[in-house]
Amino acid sequence: MLSFVRIENFALIEMLRVEFGSGLNLITGETGSGKSILVDAVGLLVGDRASQDMVRQGSETARIEGLFTLDRRNPAHKVLKNNGLESGDNTLIIRREISLSGANRVFINDRLTTLAVLALVGRNLVEIHGQHSQQQLLIPSAHLDLLDAFAEAGEFVDAVSTVYHRLEAVHAERDSLERSEQDRLQRVELLRYQLAEIRRLQLQPGLDQSLEEERNLLASSEKRLQGGEEAYQTLYEDDDSVLSRIDRVGRQVEELERLDPALEGLAMRLKEVQFAVEEAAFQLRDYVQDIQFDPHRLEQIEERLAEIERAKRKYGRTLDDVLDYADSIDRELADLEDREASASRLDGELAQLTEAYGKAAAALSERRHEAATALSEAIQSELADLAMEDTRFQVDFAPPATAPTEHGIDIVEFLISANPGEEPRPLARIASGGELSRIMLALENVLRREQHPKTLVFDEVDAGIGGRTAGTLGEKLLHVAGRHQVFCVTHLPQIAAFADHHFHVGKTVKGGRTLVEIHPLDEDARIIELGRMLAGEKVSETTLRQARELLVHRRGG
Repeated sequence: MLSFVRIENFALIEMLRVEFGSGLNLITGETGSGKSILVDAVGLLVGDRASQDMVRQGSETARIEGLFTLDRRNPAHKVLKNNGLESGDNTLIIRREISLSGANRVFINDRLTTLAVLALVGRNLVEIHGQHSQQQLLIPSAHLDLLDAFAEAGEFVDAVSTVYHRLEAVHAERDSLERSEQDRLQRVELLRYQLAEIRRLQLQPGLDQSLEEERNLLASSEKRLQGGEEAYQTLYEDDDSVLSRIDRVGRQVEELERLDPALEGLAMRLKEVQFAVEEAAFQLRDYVQDIQFDPHRLEQIEERLAEIERAKRKYGRTLDDVLDYADSIDRELADLEDREASASRLDGELAQLTEAYGKAAAALSERRHEAATALSEAIQSELADLAMEDTRFQVDFAPPATAPTEHGIDIVEFLISANPGEEPRPLARIASGGELSRIMLALENVLRREQHPKTLVFDEVDAGIGGRTAGTLGEKLLHVAGRHQVFCVTHLPQIAAFADHHFHVGKTVKGGRTLVEIHPLDEDARIIELGRMLAGEKVSETTLRQARELLVHRRGG
């Protein structure tokens, strides 16, 4: 949900801050008041391309900032995590900066990112349906997803996708066997050389670590020998050794014990210390005797470690990686050297997968064809309520794909005929912005897809309708707003009366400059705005009474 927007120096907006709510947010204002500017700003927040013309005259930089609250199921969480842009909670802050110098910048959660990443995030946040938006309906490849959503074909789609990806993997493996015999022999020769090079080293897990430990001991043998001998001499051999000093002190303490019983036991404790020092001295003596300085062994270890390091640079970061690579060479050599057996095995697997794909794709296609008629009827019923009663909506199936695809064998496109006697044609060719918005609204009402809440923006959805149809349109917008946050730009009071939150956009002149402002309307202001929409500039008491009655009626009062 888009809960807050801040816009600065953008088009005719100098500074604008506005909070939005859940449910149905209606935006009204006179023609040319700047409502489309707000829609354009929302589009920029979710990845639309920016233009220097968007910077307000007299300013260097335009800024648009939006605060979104994400549902825990929103796939945007994964995109943010993969790009190191998580906020740690379910909030998301997006900021766009558009500069006259061309140094446009994109920030997500106060971290600089790219427009491509923003577009990936934005497709999970907002859908804009209007005359100038790149709508889902204008992309035939998206029609299949919409049909699948209506058909509740998720399990069928997953089954086809799983078999398809396995089929592609086995095809790639089989193709590798089809390389020329010369290429195969060259590959075998290279792999044999690499395997022999690794095997010659007689590697085993942890070998490099044990060699490094031995090298460190050998390299420090002279220093350890000198230190051990000095310690042994100090403890035991010197004329004035620690042991001889303790012995003298012990004899003095024995004399003191005879003179003063209070010191009884001290001589025995000193004797224990003497024994401990003597034991430590003998341990040092034995340690020094075992120290060997072997320059030849040290040289062997250095050479061995250098060989292992070269192997790591060629075949893996760690010794385990090198060993794993050797195992993979073994397996590949077995396949290359037993090409016929591998080819036969893969051919058998391909046959099984091809059959499985055909069954899964046929089941998915059958599900889609069954749903297509129901979808057409449901959309036409919805459109009839929206002043498009003569419109025919058709799900067109092109000839099936000859090669397997991740989405099955069907190629689908939505067609419409806006007038009796005309053959249905692709939406992108004949539908106006308002018609496309109403078709998308109809789809949102009939689709049975379970998905995360989004922000849906409907611009010009009321084009060419009025009166009773407008009331029906408002009801359908309110229905969609039960699942998603909805923004709708409208000129019709019958639609505006359904708003959970009503905003007015208008122009003012300050300091000789035209500014666009937006304000949330309280109850009284809302009645006045509905009155203006009903009667124009001359709002009478009768008009205001009609506006109040309209609100009461929409609330079921």
